[in-house]
Amino acid sequence: MPDLLRQISAGDQTAVVACIDEYGGLIWRLAQRYLSQCPGEIEDAVQEVFVDLWTHASRFDPARGSEPAFVAIIAHRKLIDYQRRMKVRFTLPIEDHDAPASLDPAKGRSDDFTKIAQAFDQLPPDERNAIWMSLNRGMSQRQIAQATASPEGTVKSRLRRGLIRLCESVAINDRAVPMRKGGGA
Repeated sequence: MPDLLRQISAGDQTAVVACIDEYGGLIWRLAQRYLSQCPGEIEDAVQEVFVDLWTHASRFDPARGSEPAFVAIIAHRKLIDYQRRMKVRFTLPIEDHDAPASLDPAKGRSDDFTKIAQAFDQLPPDERNAIWMSLNRGMSQRQIAQATASPEGTVKSRLRRGLIRLCESVAINDRAVPMRKGGGA
């Protein structure tokens, strides 16, 4: 059995191609299984798995398990994350069914987006950046923390504060957005 991940972590570029040859079929089949509802995303997901695998190749410890098992676990975790992002992306409502009948939908949406954009621009840069990375790039809190060299707790706070500020400063369709303090109902 090849020791490709150790070679990759040592900087051997030829091992990268060998890794694709060795594990490409496995990762592709897993991606097809996990992303059967959005087949157009399979290639991107497979690429993300390989990048993550190569980035974390040094974590592989043959004393803890085989290389194929390690690859399958990394693929499984990454594909579950990817699957969750796709579910969120494809289950967002397309139409606003709660809009009042007297509201002109085109004008209402345009006004709402303008208010949201203005409120977003007024956020402190660290909160604005965290929200942008989360919503636009689909990054997790941990990924944002790594990308910004910030503690994960700080990223969580920035996201929470930023979203609260957005909700407090935007009154969609002239309705105040209620904000709860604490976790009670």
